[in-house]
Amino acid sequence: MAREYKCSRCGKLGCKLWREYQTFAVRLLCSSCACKDQGKNESQINDEGMILSKYAKYGGRTNQIGWFVPAIPTEDGESFWGNNASVPQERMDWWKNLPLIA
Repeated sequence: MAREYKCSRCGKLGCKLWREYQTFAVRLLCSSCACKDQGKNESQINDEGMILSKYAKYGGRTNQIGWFVPAIPTEDGESFWGNNASVPQERMDWWKNLPLIA
């Protein structure tokens, strides 16, 4: 991958990362840093990267942390998938299989 997949704030490697939605300035954050940034309770995130949300459609959980969405790299590693609906299943599975905390 052209971009190193690590948290921009704390430097964690090898875990699920999130990125700001609808922005060109890509800042990748781990679950801890994204929750701090968005004022969310980190203890509400499960190992699959799903957090409790009153706005979630399915079972009260979403993989979005405030304005942050899963940072799932495209196949060439040059950018990230725009939204969950367009992500190929194998890329979504890759992200889901990463540990929540490294």
